[in-house]
Amino acid sequence: MVWAEETQESCRTKARNFLTIASLGIPLLIFAMGVSCSSIQSHYVQVDQALAKGKPEVADALVEKHKDEYGKENQVLYAMDRGMLLHLSGRYQESTMFFERAEHMIKDLYTRRISSEAVALLINDNILPYEGEHFEQVLIHVIMALNYTYQGLFDDALVEARKIDHILNVLSDRAENTYAYTQDAFARYLTGLLFESRGELEDAFVAYRLAYEAFQLHHAVYGTSIPSLLGEDLLRLSVALNLEEEFEKYQQDFPDATWQSPDEVQEFGELVVISFHGRAPKKTGEFIDLPFSMRALGMIFATRDLKSSKNGRVAQNILYGLTGNVFSVALPKFDSQPSKVNHTEISLIGGGKTKTVRTVLMEDVTEIAKQDLDDRLVWESSRAVARAALKFALVKAAEREVAQATDKKDLGRLVGFIATLAGSITEQVDIRSWRTLPDEIQLARVRVQPGTYELHVRHVGRNGKVLDEKAFPSVEIAIGELKVLSHRTVL
Repeated sequence: MVWAEETQESCRTKARNFLTIASLGIPLLIFAMGVSCSSIQSHYVQVDQALAKGKPEVADALVEKHKDEYGKENQVLYAMDRGMLLHLSGRYQESTMFFERAEHMIKDLYTRRISSEAVALLINDNILPYEGEHFEQVLIHVIMALNYTYQGLFDDALVEARKIDHILNVLSDRAENTYAYTQDAFARYLTGLLFESRGELEDAFVAYRLAYEAFQLHHAVYGTSIPSLLGEDLLRLSVALNLEEEFEKYQQDFPDATWQSPDEVQEFGELVVISFHGRAPKKTGEFIDLPFSMRALGMIFATRDLKSSKNGRVAQNILYGLTGNVFSVALPKFDSQPSKVNHTEISLIGGGKTKTVRTVLMEDVTEIAKQDLDDRLVWESSRAVARAALKFALVKAAEREVAQATDKKDLGRLVGFIATLAGSITEQVDIRSWRTLPDEIQLARVRVQPGTYELHVRHVGRNGKVLDEKAFPSVEIAIGELKVLSHRTVL
């Protein structure tokens, strides 16, 4: 009699425990709906429209207005968006403040990543705090260096250049030939510019040499051409530093390069124009359905056409829940938003003369983003499959135990249905990325006699036609001065 009472109480306890497990399915569904509905993507259309009108300050106000939509897990992304748009608005101190905030948060998140990863393995990566892609973290310091340069704070800009060097060295040490993004050609070149502007020619030469090595890597991986102006810099500094072997090497590598001697350069001032073209790639995603039985495999084939629409995907998830043996994995991908601009022509008008130069490609942000994600595809896929397998195991355990504890198979199946549906809906693609970056970064460098110059900019399309033309405020360039300017077009 005592045994019977204990057995009944044990069964009731088991039933309560596993009904509690089953009830978790409803909160999971609600949570999943919250994740899917709390998108931070909606305002980017308006941001792009404001940038297209040449109003970065309006774009920044839009991001600030939508701050709450970013949520606590996306504060790094919010800081990066604000930093970039404030930079384009000419509010360099405020821009730097937001980038410094992003830098500190990234360091803090790195130390707390392990505990968050465990939870993400059960739900999805959207619950992880966004800490930026590796190339995005480097570009934070690139834009900060530009902020300081525009304010004439070259020593502070060089601090950022050294941070860039440290980050790239760490990436290179970690990669072990696994990842393509271990160097950043534009960041290295900018570092060389800054060192040269301060008269630190040996450091400048090292930076240009590293930029050359990075461009060789970028050419092989991303198809980015090695700019001839880099050859001019290497040849000029080889002479200035009496590096005869290096001079001969770079003469062979850049046979068509025309360059000025160090003595000739001293008689001029210099203008560098950095041109941000187009829009960063948009991160989207795709779902891959994993069957855990032959019946489930048949269900996948029978419902494969439902994937094409959002409502169809919901219906498919419900059917998968009824089957109980299908789980989906979500994998991110980047969709290109290529710029229409081939290059930008900059005309300096002054002293009765006009001098025109064109920009060259320094950084293909889109290709770097896509390749960086492709390099992580095996890791991303293995995590997604592990997450699906874990969800499947938990669902089957809950279904089996509830059925045994209550002696009701239908209740067990209901638990399995709810948990499977929750697992499918919580499988969301992490589509977060730094959307206010450009598609490409181009640069032009020109030496001119000291004086005041009118500045005209023309964006030339892939077909050779002028897409847009603007006049900028006059610039005054002194002898020996390095003046750096930037502008943005979303064309």
